[in-house]
Amino acid sequence: MSERNSNVSIVLSQSASLTKARAQSLVARGRADLRAIEDAGEWLKRGLELRKHGNHEEAFACFERGIQLNPNHSEIQFILGYLFANGEGTTRDLTRGRMWYRKAAEQGMMDAQYNLGLLYYGWDDGPGLLENYKQAADWFRRAAAQGSEKAKSRLILLYSLGYEVPQDDEWEVDWGRRAAEQGDIAAQRTLGDRYRDGRGLPQDNAEAATWYRKAAQNGDLAAQISLAEMYSHGSVPRELCVHFSFEENCDDAVSPLALALDEETYLKHGCKEAAAYWYGRAAQQGSEIAASALAELQPLLILERAKWTIFWSGTHINFEHAEDRKKHYAEIQDAVRVLTDAGYKVKSAGFGYELESVQ
Repeated sequence: MSERNSNVSIVLSQSASLTKARAQSLVARGRADLRAIEDAGEWLKRGLELRKHGNHEEAFACFERGIQLNPNHSEIQFILGYLFANGEGTTRDLTRGRMWYRKAAEQGMMDAQYNLGLLYYGWDDGPGLLENYKQAADWFRRAAAQGSEKAKSRLILLYSLGYEVPQDDEWEVDWGRRAAEQGDIAAQRTLGDRYRDGRGLPQDNAEAATWYRKAAQNGDLAAQISLAEMYSHGSVPRELCVHFSFEENCDDAVSPLALALDEETYLKHGCKEAAAYWYGRAAQQGSEIAASALAELQPLLILERAKWTIFWSGTHINFEHAEDRKKHYAEIQDAVRVLTDAGYKVKSAGFGYELESVQ
């Protein structure tokens, strides 16, 4: 064999040996990586078991060991985010909590996306509240897209607070309605706003009043005022008010007298009754606007109470005590006086009185 051929043979032999060595090395590394992933899972299980029994510092150490073995383990990333954010088993550190949540969120974990949104939503040590809310909305939106109802509710709340976060009307209306139907108060009020203003939905006063009333009955101040204003402006259809008034356990019922008469009388009197009720509910929560509006309605309310008393004055009532009967007749006489002073004609009828004319 020539010297040249001999050198070529040696080079090929060395190349084959190196290729085989590299292949063996890759196989070994692959096995090591698989073992690391399996070991990370074992450390996760061990940490969860320790955490379940209240051994938080030992559990935290297990999770740290697991993430060292497999830095891309999304479940361990999520848990570390939670532990740092809440100071469980370690010193509370929102920056590190956010970092670990983000790693898991960027891998598509829905709960991590939601929790990262919560950190931005409640984070008060950053560059500015509005910027934080935009970040929160972005992560809530990602979680909502995967079906997180909690994230959807948080987005609705951000919108209802008036923060200019990116939004898609068609998409927001779709899941906003679902949240409202599930009892989310902010979503109910926001749906009322959309129907009232015709924003993303056809303008519909009846739908607006219906959704405002659901939120108002659950104590939402803004919905109470919005509903009161709709009544005050005569924007709530009479048919809907009749429906409301005959609901079981209805507190805001309009008097039968105002409902039974014509549309003009309803708009003049019945709407104001309902408006006063909701202004009153809002005033009890400290709203000065509602209190002022209620004061303006008081003269009309006195008339409506008087008409209500006259309307039922002919009903035969069996009183157990003489004092109750005396009080009842005194209320009727007061009602007659109030209505007469206001220009109404009241005449005797059977056991009681009736209005001869209505102004």
